Amino acid sequence: MRSSRQGTDTEITRRELLRFSAQGAAVLGTALALPEWASGSMGGNQASPSKGESLNGQSSNGRPKTNPNPNLYSDLLMTWCDGLTGHQLTSIHDPALYGGILCPACALIHGRCADAVYPLLWAAQQTNDSKYVQAAVLVQQWSEQVSRADGSWVNDVNLSAWKGITVFRAIALAEALQHHGSLLDTKTRQQWTDRLARAAKFLDSFITIGAGNINYPATSSYCFALVGRVLNDSHYLDLARTRAHEVLSYFTPNGLLFGEGHPQTGVTAKKCRAVDLGYNVEESLPALAMYALTTDDKQVLEQVIAALRAHLEFMLPDGAWDDSWGTRNYKWTWWGSRTSDGCHSAYALLAQYDPKFREAAWRNLELMASCTRNGLLYGGPHYFSHGDLPCIHHTFTHAKALATVLEHGGTAPPAPRLSLPREEAYGVKSYAEIGTHLIAIGDWRATVTEYDWDYSGHSSAGSASGGHASGGAMSILFHRKLGPVLTASMTEYQLIEVSNQQVHRDSPNMSLTPRIECAAEKTYTSQNDFEAIVTKKAVTAEEITIEARGHLLTSAREPISAGDVHYQFVYSFHENGVEISASADKAGPAPLRLILPVVSQHEEPVEKLDSKNLQITKPNGKLLVRTDAADGFEPLAKERTFNLVPGFECVPVTVTMQPGQVVRVELRALDRSA
Repeated sequence: MRSSRQGTDTEITRRELLRFSAQGAAVLGTALALPEWASGSMGGNQASPSKGESLNGQSSNGRPKTNPNPNLYSDLLMTWCDGLTGHQLTSIHDPALYGGILCPACALIHGRCADAVYPLLWAAQQTNDSKYVQAAVLVQQWSEQVSRADGSWVNDVNLSAWKGITVFRAIALAEALQHHGSLLDTKTRQQWTDRLARAAKFLDSFITIGAGNINYPATSSYCFALVGRVLNDSHYLDLARTRAHEVLSYFTPNGLLFGEGHPQTGVTAKKCRAVDLGYNVEESLPALAMYALTTDDKQVLEQVIAALRAHLEFMLPDGAWDDSWGTRNYKWTWWGSRTSDGCHSAYALLAQYDPKFREAAWRNLELMASCTRNGLLYGGPHYFSHGDLPCIHHTFTHAKALATVLEHGGTAPPAPRLSLPREEAYGVKSYAEIGTHLIAIGDWRATVTEYDWDYSGHSSAGSASGGHASGGAMSILFHRKLGPVLTASMTEYQLIEVSNQQVHRDSPNMSLTPRIECAAEKTYTSQNDFEAIVTKKAVTAEEITIEARGHLLTSAREPISAGDVHYQFVYSFHENGVEISASADKAGPAPLRLILPVVSQHEEPVEKLDSKNLQITKPNGKLLVRTDAADGFEPLAKERTFNLVPGFECVPVTVTMQPGQVVRVELRALDRSA
């Protein structure tokens, strides 16, 4: 097998640096518990809404609310700020802990938690409550634990020495000083300004167009523009323009930003580029938008507007971002990405150029509000109900984007409510640069991918990859009334970035990607084949048929030793339903099974009507699943399975396959009264 690593870097990359500590810290989420001293030393109380309630209560089908809360931006941000102060350590005066914000999921203080200085000072300005100023001062003081003599900050105290995150810390500090510096006493304001100047000096030589993934130079464009204004230094304004215009050459003909992988400009065997939707819409494009607005750079602004339209094609009707195929989908959270800032400062603040931008920002805001419990943003729609804790990283980073929108007056709800591009039943849209096809017919929306960029760089035989799904997988199936039905996850969950991901609890979990699987001594599946071929067989107003052909491989791209087992999928989409046909040409070392983990929260009733028909009752309808397999469905598991990416509970629906025979599974949406 060929290796799909797109190049060899001579210098250490951020990805490799974050990996160094993974072996010793893989038990991070299970071996560490909140010690007695920590549980008793949290300053503040849990924020409203009350325990178990979301702020928004949005249903999962994504239908726009007719009476949106006009204060949702400020309400959600205040909720998050109270959640952050409620997790700040204030009773232990050891400088290693004092002022840090403790993460309930990871049982540590994330090195970037001082990004919260900006939203906390926004809260102080709105409420005239000095507790938020004190919280901001203390967390900035704590950040000296990750401060370095060269002016940088590192990602974490122990787990990662990556310094690129200085660009995000510098933006947060500069925003705080620019908008709310008057809340600080003279001495503190000067200390923060001096610290910002040291960070800017470090970034001057550190951030080049090739530093890290493309999100770093893209974000630095706004960082340098902002710093130039706060420090009154034109050198940084010039540097901002240089970085922004260098990034302009990193857009595909379809308008997708590439460079989220190494080498940034690499091309795969299928001529694909390194693209990650989550990082693009939540970090790089918002930073470029803010740069363009700050400097009145019309050339960059025009490119950003075009790119925002292109990326909006991947927003699902419920406001989710379809990063089922992205290079860094190990951070995919359904509403976005784990450690980036959010899409709102781009889409909300550029809504004057396209009213659908405001709609997109609002739907995503409503989705995040529905995933907020006890003052914190959870990492997916079912984290809370499944009993998984929220990583506080989501909250302190995404709070910055809401503060930016509030600061610049972009908070008006969309009126009237508008449809999004993916709500149109347009047939098929294909993106060769990511080997991915979007399908829309009737109320069904789907994604099929053969994307062959391996971000983790471990595609050689014997090494697990655990990246995004490929092989012609149906990585998304969404129904406009029922919501998400099928979704991909990582092919094999692993800690690509040990300090930026959570660990599964001791409960059932599996890859959520629909797949053919042969679980022998090694597990061979259809989701791993980067050489699979996807073909559009029929595209009409009544029917869309997509075929995928490949061979079963391990996550390390190893074939079955006794000889390749070739598979075929045929996906047939009609207005009334979706049929998945699967076959394999010969037997493997263990039984072949078609596995469809159907998205279903554990409270949803599942009824097995007979051996070949089952029904799941959802809030807005019923999902009927049936098969023509001779033995019908295998017995259903007693518990839901779960995956942290993108945060759903699922019912694994499984049928046994016979070599050379086709099995079919049909999914139909029914009214609740049916």
